[in-house]
Amino acid sequence: MKKARINTLLWIAVFFIVCSPLSGENISFKISYNTASVSKGDLRTWIDSYNDRWADWQSQNSGQLNGQLNPLKYGPLYEIELRIPLFAGFGFNVSGSHFKSMEESTISFTYDLENKGEKDFIRNEVSGIPIKIGISYAQALPFSENLYLFAGVGRHITFLKYKFNRENELRIGDVNTYVYKQENTFNSEALGFYATFGAEYDIIKQIAIVVEAEKVWSKADGFKGSFTTDFFDPFENSRTTGEGKASLYFYENKPFWNNKYYSMLSGHEKKPEDPEDYPVGIEDIRNIRQGELDLSTLSIKIGIRFKF
Repeated sequence: MKKARINTLLWIAVFFIVCSPLSGENISFKISYNTASVSKGDLRTWIDSYNDRWADWQSQNSGQLNGQLNPLKYGPLYEIELRIPLFAGFGFNVSGSHFKSMEESTISFTYDLENKGEKDFIRNEVSGIPIKIGISYAQALPFSENLYLFAGVGRHITFLKYKFNRENELRIGDVNTYVYKQENTFNSEALGFYATFGAEYDIIKQIAIVVEAEKVWSKADGFKGSFTTDFFDPFENSRTTGEGKASLYFYENKPFWNNKYYSMLSGHEKKPEDPEDYPVGIEDIRNIRQGELDLSTLSIKIGIRFKF
């Protein structure tokens, strides 16, 4: 259903480009810098909770904790826009951009009272292609023919990819180390809305400076993709691997060593409702739903418009 709606919007865009009745206004092309920086949603909630989990583990176990999981920020970014005039100040707008953010983090814990240690290496990467399709209206101010105010609304479509890599080591003694590796790749789309308001000033007939404020309402869920796992047992000298399809879930779980719930964003082949289906040490799972990335922003954009 979501992909069908996106295809419909793209066909509407093609119709306007081919069939729009151009008025005296020129077709224009704009390049702008968007100050928006997204750092919220389930991914940020899980990262903060994961750091709290390690801090609580240290408080209950004598040892040295180093490092933490770092949050991602998707932006700022550059954007290109094409405006096709329709009639009486109204125009059809289509724009696009690209963003990518990646963070690598290593957390290590060394126990004081025994020859034992843990190390967690995690890489999170989010990339996306936002596309906006909408209608705008521009009006020249009466006291200056070079200064315009404009406003616009439309749909905000984002094609997203989320990659997760983890390598966990548990060292017991000097040479015996359990190693668990996991890799996930998820894809999804977000269909939201945007609204913008701004001003542009013609430096010369073909070039204008543009300043605008933009609000985006957009959230993505329904992430699906693939996973691979690799586990090495040093005592059995054996390696176990796995692969398959997974969906991204967000939930809270309670470990056996603490009467506290921690947030989790993780890929699973099936909905993780039973603690027995989860790794050893989990006593309870609650508030299970699809994992979600929040792309909503309020930003200031500065750009240059070229009029042909």
